[in-house]
Amino acid sequence: MAGAQLSGSVAQSKRIHHVRREWFTYLVLTLAGIVMLFPFLWMILTSFKSMAEVNLAPPTLIPREWYPSNYLDAWFKPESTFGRYFLNSLLISVVGTALQLLVCVPAAYAFATMEFPGRGVLFIVLLATTMIPAEVTLIPNFVTIRHIPLVGGNDLFGAGGKGLYDSYAGIMVPYLANPFSIFLLRQQFRTVPRDYWEAAQLDGTGRLGYLWHVLTPLSIATLITVVLFGLLSRWNALLWPLLVTSSEGLRPVQVGLLYFRGEEGSRFHTLMAAATFTALPGILLYFSAQKRIVDGLASGIKG
Repeated sequence: MAGAQLSGSVAQSKRIHHVRREWFTYLVLTLAGIVMLFPFLWMILTSFKSMAEVNLAPPTLIPREWYPSNYLDAWFKPESTFGRYFLNSLLISVVGTALQLLVCVPAAYAFATMEFPGRGVLFIVLLATTMIPAEVTLIPNFVTIRHIPLVGGNDLFGAGGKGLYDSYAGIMVPYLANPFSIFLLRQQFRTVPRDYWEAAQLDGTGRLGYLWHVLTPLSIATLITVVLFGLLSRWNALLWPLLVTSSEGLRPVQVGLLYFRGEEGSRFHTLMAAATFTALPGILLYFSAQKRIVDGLASGIKG
């Protein structure tokens, strides 16, 4: 009887310890979530303040007076209006990501399933490019698109015109071959048993048919991850579009945010309003597909 009581006491003690540990974990995660969400909360609340209140010291958290008109000012005041910037970003993100898939999927398929001389060396070189900071490639990429032969008024030697400078193509082309996307897809393709390829051959299916009808449906999670990363990276791009364009009508939303910064200082109330509706599509896209992202990264990396 004493042994049963002791066993019950030990079990109850373990349950209490488990509950306390769970509560402590939830508390830590909640505090971490608050810390991470605070900048977004500050951005949203600041977007409703007046210019005078934004510059108060010490600053206020809750606006004393609410100015929803800041959103109208942020949308319509820039030269091209944010509607045009949004349209540009949408075009660059969707078309650029679609073209990226057309480049990366066949490249990943070749590295994963085809035997050709130098395959291993080329793949190592591809991975090595991920270690190069993006800022280092800005000038070479700019010179390349500026002097592409027979494009944008250039002659056969790439002189005399502007190439792809100040065009949608100039913004998209340099980043179509994405090494990380090729790596993820290659790892995923390698997880598919070779028996599938042999069965496809017996059915008379060629390599393109095998890629389209077999590998692609089996790699949906990884493909969605590649698409989401492509969309978000292009939506958030700032330095390259700023460097390669001069026309306001071609520039995306991140460049449009620079309108609210001038020599006299930043207009933080309208800048925060513009930043809020600029960040919203990316946030919604991420939260709507976060499980797909995790699954795609897991299936791609483990390959």
